Amino acid sequence: MQKDKNIVETGQPNNSIQYLSNRWSSRINNFLVICINDQNSLLHDYKNIFKKQKRKGSITGFPIFKDDLNYKSFVIWDEAYKENEELFVKLRLAARNETVSQIAQSIVFYLLKQYEKISSKSHPILKEENLIKDSIFRMEQLLKKNTFLAKQTIWEDFYSWFRLQIKEWVLEEIAVSIGFDEMERLEDQELNELFYQYLSKNLDKSPDFVLKLTYIVNGYIQDWIKKIIVELNLETCTIEKIENLLYINHESDQTTELLISTIRDFTFNHTIQDHLLVMNSAPYHSVREAIYIKNFKKITDTPWPSTAIQKGNTEGFIQVIPIRGEKSDHVMVEEAWNQVQLMSDVDVDVFDALCSFFLSKARNNEEIIEIDLKDLLAIRGLKSKLGGKGRRGGYEARQSEQIIKSLKNIQSIWIHINKAIVYEKGKPVLTTLQGRTFIFKDENGIEYGISEQNCRKKITFTIDTVFAKYLTGSGRQVALLSIKALQYNPYRQLWEKRLARYLSWRWRTQARKGEFLQPNKTRTLLESIGEILNTRVPSRTRERFEKALDTLLEDEVIASWHYEKWDESIADYKGWATVWLNSKIIIEPPDIIKDQYRTIEKKQKVRVDDQRESKSHNEKNILGEQIRITRKTQKLSLYQLAEELEISAPYVSNIERGIKTPSIKIRTKMKKWLEKHES
Repeated sequence: MQKDKNIVETGQPNNSIQYLSNRWSSRINNFLVICINDQNSLLHDYKNIFKKQKRKGSITGFPIFKDDLNYKSFVIWDEAYKENEELFVKLRLAARNETVSQIAQSIVFYLLKQYEKISSKSHPILKEENLIKDSIFRMEQLLKKNTFLAKQTIWEDFYSWFRLQIKEWVLEEIAVSIGFDEMERLEDQELNELFYQYLSKNLDKSPDFVLKLTYIVNGYIQDWIKKIIVELNLETCTIEKIENLLYINHESDQTTELLISTIRDFTFNHTIQDHLLVMNSAPYHSVREAIYIKNFKKITDTPWPSTAIQKGNTEGFIQVIPIRGEKSDHVMVEEAWNQVQLMSDVDVDVFDALCSFFLSKARNNEEIIEIDLKDLLAIRGLKSKLGGKGRRGGYEARQSEQIIKSLKNIQSIWIHINKAIVYEKGKPVLTTLQGRTFIFKDENGIEYGISEQNCRKKITFTIDTVFAKYLTGSGRQVALLSIKALQYNPYRQLWEKRLARYLSWRWRTQARKGEFLQPNKTRTLLESIGEILNTRVPSRTRERFEKALDTLLEDEVIASWHYEKWDESIADYKGWATVWLNSKIIIEPPDIIKDQYRTIEKKQKVRVDDQRESKSHNEKNILGEQIRITRKTQKLSLYQLAEELEISAPYVSNIERGIKTPSIKIRTKMKKWLEKHES
């Protein structure tokens, strides 16, 4: 009604309003609205919330977001986002996961309501707050893996819709305030500045604006919930189906064992599609390799176990030097060599876990954060034992002891960088660095040595100088790591664990050029995981290697893998193993990796003074984007599509990203393929 009144007052004809709105909207630069919530406001009394919603009648209709929650919102232009990408990605992921958590709560409440209708009594999990919480958490994982919420395009559509709504409201408000004629006279920069001022003011000081925003977002999310109920076929649930969704029957003692998540809430809230954020600098990855390959040796002028760092422009060495106590130098050196012998892939799991927790919780590089010891157990996929009457009894003592030993090993690692390139104010600077990896300090900032006494429950730590230097400004180096890397068995699935880590590091180093499909030499992959060819029975090495890749494919750590130009008939001849070691393998990352790294690819320059080239560039971008969207809709990997089109997977990838212009023959093939799958 207000809008119609304003139109009449300004004298603008009705049929021109939408045209003007669209034209103004197209002039607004790309932006994001980041919402940060007060964590204390998210502490839920689930049982009472469920009771209140039952009284109101509609379980799926309650607000996902409430205007009285302590949310702080601010506007970020696209340029600022790219300059501090890792920070804003972390904030966006936290907001997304909170949304999924709220949806999961709604679905669980819906199931509990259905249960009461069928059985005429309350579900057993309502007797205990923790059981409800765990059921909600299990539902979160189900939603993220087995529903449309797992698709990146769904979220991008939501973001686009959200931005469009905001632009229309704010531009209308500006037009009413200064008049349509003045709006038409504004330069693009002036319009964007006004837009930023009005939007920021509304988010900060206008309850009506926030209420309206909350209302439409709730409506959008509630439509998602209804769609999920249909997608999971929850409209006609049996008691058995509800029980299977909420818990697993434990036949041995006629009690119910809730499915305890392999990752606690804190971890989940800082992951995206089962991936953690970890550092990806050369020193960081070198420490991981040094731990599991254990190639430490004695070098000149030092008694400590040492191994060299030689990656790109980074040179230095890693040493094992225990924290100095009251022991003699001789005893400490002996202790260091004993630690090296006892190092294992569990240490690397704990190392990555510490890094992920720090990146998720720390607001700056000097902050000391606190985690529970059981966080480090849960993130590795270990389940706590049941206690009496179906309740959890906690982790085994030996599991906690193993974590303590890993923390001791990590605390003893010392890094000395003789030469490294770091970025200060966007410029590369040659520097030297030295320090430990993580420093364990108490709440008073006093460093302490790891022991069972002071780490029995809580662990407080921060990062040291070397890692901190790689987390500053535009030189910040962070990668996505599949959580499977931490959860694979360190004995039976060692190859899978190490390959997942190596590929995570390699994909991130290739991200700037977007060369995710660069072939990997088989020999290099084996060396990266510390394995060598079984010269007596080389087929065993190949079988184990291919089994590891198949497992990564099955677990969605990778999207596809295949040999490049490998002739299987070679394996029939003597000496085939040497040829196999030098063969190349293309390993495609999952879409989440490509989507998250897309913004840091080096942009291809387009000559603006050449209209024909610009037109060609736009055309290939459109075709590539159509191919990419349709391929994802059809759930095809790049390799599968390449086979259909009879071209190479890297070539398809370059076309999708607008880097390559397909020939007329290939373009014709692609258009026919699109027509086939879009019809």
